[in-house]
Order: sequence, then C-alpha cells, then structure tokens
Amino acid sequence: MNAYGFDLATILVLDDKREGFPAAFILSNRQDSKALSVAFVAIKEHVSISPKVMMTDDTESFLNAWRTVFGVPEKRLLCTWHVDRSWRRSIAKLIKNTRKSDPSLQGCPMPVDGNR
Repeated sequence: MNAYGFDLATILVLDDKREGFPAAFILSNRQDSKALSVAFVAIKEHVSISPKVMMTDDTESFLNAWRTVFGVPEKRLLCTWHVDRSWRRSIAKLIKNTRKSDPSLQGCPMPVDGNR
C-alpha cells in the first residue's frame, strides 16, 4: 500500500521469449478477493484467455478471486521473492541476535535479523 492508500497489482503474461510482459494493472484501495474478482471480471470481458498457470504471493485473496473468475489453474506457483522473504522472517524468529552471540556468523551474507 502506498502513502495514498492504494495497492498496485500487475498481471503478467509470457511473451514469445517466455519473459513476463505486463498486460494489466489493478489499482485498488484493497486487495481482498471481492475487489480482485471485480478486476478479473473486467479483464475477462476484454480479452479471451484461458490461463493454466498462476504465480502469486502467499496470500489466498488472489487465488480465490482467480478461481471465481477463471476457474482453478492447473498450476499455482509462489513468487520466489515472497518465498525468500517468508523464509528470512521465519529464520529471524527462530534465531535472535545470532551475529552478536556467535562469532562464526559475523561474515554471514544472509541477514538473520529479518532485514534485507
């Protein structure tokens, strides 16, 4: 959410080189399933697509809205950035102040305090 209270979601499709290409943007004051369903219905009205794969963060709102409008995708992938952030946060909860207490981790390239 930005300083004005809006979230931006981007719908990417694969181009002929199998790289992500932004095809639609959803600007909304919330990202719950109901709001996303409205956006997905608008997209579906203007394009003829039958998506097979969906990549999202680890919340269920995008997947639930997608299922409502487009049906169940054959595959659901989780965004690697969100997976990495989730892992780091979980590790940070388990390992507190590790660099200060264990000299062998002083040069550890992975922040264990949850900050990136």
